[in-house]
Amino acid sequence: MKLAKGTREVFDAESLVEEYLGPRKRGLRYAYPYYDGLVTNDDPDLLCTGDLLAPSLLGVHVDVDRMHTLTALTPLLQRALDKLPPGIELIEADEVTLDLVAALYDPLDDPDVSDRDVKGSLIAKVLHRKRPALVPLFDSKVRIFYQHEDCVPPSPRDGRSWRQYMGLLVRAMQYDLRENAEEFRRLAALVPSTGPQVTPLRMLDVVVWMSSAV
Repeated sequence: MKLAKGTREVFDAESLVEEYLGPRKRGLRYAYPYYDGLVTNDDPDLLCTGDLLAPSLLGVHVDVDRMHTLTALTPLLQRALDKLPPGIELIEADEVTLDLVAALYDPLDDPDVSDRDVKGSLIAKVLHRKRPALVPLFDSKVRIFYQHEDCVPPSPRDGRSWRQYMGLLVRAMQYDLRENAEEFRRLAALVPSTGPQVTPLRMLDVVVWMSSAV
């Protein structure tokens, strides 16, 4: 499987997914099924304070200061989420929708936020669960995996905003999903029937993250 617009090759993605999904003898090694199946409120589209703690299941420490900042940002994030068209997957999103996904990260370019230890990876881990087929997960491993001049240049750099960077990243991910559509559908089918189902976009994150962790 070739990812990052053909600049990276991943071997045996199925084994990586099976390792991520499978339990170990004394519990779970990774976040599935608890992050993906976390229920925080009756309305899955509405952000609540429980959603702000979800990143902790992916290994991100949400302390009081981060919780304070995320709570203050929640109205902005909710308005941006509400602009996303319902039922659209990243693989089929048009240019307008891709720009709306990138716009979710506009608050990070506010100087009052930039020094508060709330970065793109934290915002992504909060928002992905609300639109798991459209809003990708993102962290340092994903950034490094996609970091290539023929794919996604490093960011933020040379005045590039978070919106501009995420616009490049979501387009690169869309390219990967389209080029490997059948493979990601097959990988998504490996999810246990007793657990929460995941989207091809979530499978892309698992493959990228696991291949970067080995």
